Amino acid sequence: MPIHDPCALLNRLLQEPNESAWLEFKVNNKDPREIGEYVSALANSAMLASRDRAFLVFGVEDHTKKRVGTELRLQQLKQGNEDFTNWLSRMIEPRVLVEVLDFSCDGLAYSVIAIEPSYERPVKFSGTEFVRIGENKKKLAEFPEHERALWIATGRRRFETAVATSNASTEDVFALLDPDPMFDLTGEPRPKSQEEVIRKMADRGFVLDNLEGRFDITNLGAIMLARDVTAFPSIAGKAVRIVKYVGRDKSRSDFEQEGKKGYAVGFTGMMKFLMERLPKDERYIEGVRRMVPHFPETAIREVIANALIHQDFMATGVGPVVEIYDNRVEISNPGNSLINTDRMLDERRSRNEKLAATMRSFGLCEERGGGLDKTLIEIEAEHLPAPDFISSENSMRVVLFAPKSFSQMSKAEKMRACFFHCVLRWLTHDYMSNATLRERFSLPAEEYQAVSTIIAESIKLGRIAPADPDQGRRNARYVPYWAV
Repeated sequence: MPIHDPCALLNRLLQEPNESAWLEFKVNNKDPREIGEYVSALANSAMLASRDRAFLVFGVEDHTKKRVGTELRLQQLKQGNEDFTNWLSRMIEPRVLVEVLDFSCDGLAYSVIAIEPSYERPVKFSGTEFVRIGENKKKLAEFPEHERALWIATGRRRFETAVATSNASTEDVFALLDPDPMFDLTGEPRPKSQEEVIRKMADRGFVLDNLEGRFDITNLGAIMLARDVTAFPSIAGKAVRIVKYVGRDKSRSDFEQEGKKGYAVGFTGMMKFLMERLPKDERYIEGVRRMVPHFPETAIREVIANALIHQDFMATGVGPVVEIYDNRVEISNPGNSLINTDRMLDERRSRNEKLAATMRSFGLCEERGGGLDKTLIEIEAEHLPAPDFISSENSMRVVLFAPKSFSQMSKAEKMRACFFHCVLRWLTHDYMSNATLRERFSLPAEEYQAVSTIIAESIKLGRIAPADPDQGRRNARYVPYWAV
């Protein structure tokens, strides 16, 4: 986030009540090593304070905040025969973005160093980590609780909080972002003033006050509210792409459509577009003939939302894809699954927590952890084949299958349905039995033996286990293998 208006930045920093963990005022300190230690201390303290930048300002008295100017010209300063800025960047580890600027305001000279914290590990200067404790600069090793907290904080860096576009005016923000979903999807009344709408955006982390009278748009704001995602290079390829093929393979496509809007802006329209193009069957519902999609809308919505939320945004050039075939729909996203595919329903972990929370608050997906559960429940209610979760090194794919009778299912499909049915029963603090699995497959009681064969094979392959090792065959109950 480069400094665009240093005088506006200075005015804003002087509005702070006093110096803080991320802000230090000096007048004339020409010792490069002392400055380097402050850069380390401010970077680390900014991370602990959840600030995007820290500032070391020369030309202001620290206690009075009086503007006195400085004789220091950082861009002309030397350490030995080396330029100060080059030397400083070499002495700082890991490499962080440090901007050094000399400028004048109202006839007085100032210098400023703007430091972005490291999201990898605590920042060292000349091999030592520093931190601000109160008004003092200290070695981090002397404060183990701060050191532990800093290591935790550096692991929390998320794509969502990074800046997609910097130094945007109020008009730029509204030209690039559509704020309507913040109110239309939540039922919250829309403020009358642009300033209050911007404040609401800032509360949600969509924009940041850049302290220069303008705003930085975060990746979270861009991916949720973009009028056109291609206006933001960091998310340009992250809209949903829908491809429909003729038949059951990729040999011939019917159409391809790539979204341009942010997720909150375009999700409802994307779902309508998709549901209209899914394969359908003719059914009589309450005496009326209707064309019904092969796949429940809830299941499609939750799997797509899951792909959006759990994608790896650092994988450039690829985004979520929905592929429609005659007999299935495949939803894929960049980034492998963080969870073993056998534990998709009972374990919770997300790459993009802020995005997930925002999607939930906008009603675009189920409450935390409930989406895939609901997907499986809907699929079982329709007696459809169980979905397949396929995680590879660089992607995650979920396959939803069109209606298929028990006799048409392969052995693998029957086993998969058995396993996930067992998981769903366990999640409701209940057990799978021959009777519940027959109901899941929509089979009559006389098909008891066919279901028993599936259960026996699932036990043999270690997919499920008896709830009680001493139970008899009559009224036997089962749990997932990992629940034993």
